[in-house]
Amino acid sequence: MTKEDRELFCTIAATLMTPADEVVLADLSQEGLRSFLMDCFGRREGRSAMLRRLFDHVDRGGLEGLQEAYDRLFGLTGDRQVSLVESTYKPWTGDNRCGMVFANSGGLIMGDAAVHLLDLYDGLSLDLPDRYRSTPDHLVVELEFLALLYRDGTIEQGRVFIEDHLDWVPDLREAAAEGDPDSFYTQAIALIDLFLQDEKRNRRGHGHGTKNIH
Repeated sequence: MTKEDRELFCTIAATLMTPADEVVLADLSQEGLRSFLMDCFGRREGRSAMLRRLFDHVDRGGLEGLQEAYDRLFGLTGDRQVSLVESTYKPWTGDNRCGMVFANSGGLIMGDAAVHLLDLYDGLSLDLPDRYRSTPDHLVVELEFLALLYRDGTIEQGRVFIEDHLDWVPDLREAAAEGDPDSFYTQAIALIDLFLQDEKRNRRGHGHGTKNIH
């Protein structure tokens, strides 16, 4: 994939994980979007079938089906609510001086990851949509930021961001599969995870050491 392909994939991935409305449905129904994903992933073993299942969910379920699927996994109607926020998958803080009784607890928002991302966004004068102001480390925001890095930065910066801030997606993939294994969103998360794992393998293959984004 080229740098531009990576940017476009991350933009599409953010759309896949955005709560469905008429605009999102129209985007997901575009033949160009589907052709791009098939060109990027469809030749890989097993991935063309995953993409066909993804598109089939859109075509069969329509807007109502997508909204119900989103609510089952990430809303309050399912047996378990799956989080799309990085902080909830990690200890709230690694600061031993914090003194909070819940410092090492998981499942909380606005942890270290969120604080670090707020610093990054502020340094680049980026404004968060109102929907994500309390969760700056939401998957949709992180994917949109990754697309920005691929557009205005380098592939290496994108891969560093993946290792620093998207290392929780395998846990999300597992949680989604347990919650609703055949869901559109479970398939979408699996596709996103495959892309991220490819990027991490490519980074290791080029022999880069670990660097932080400041």
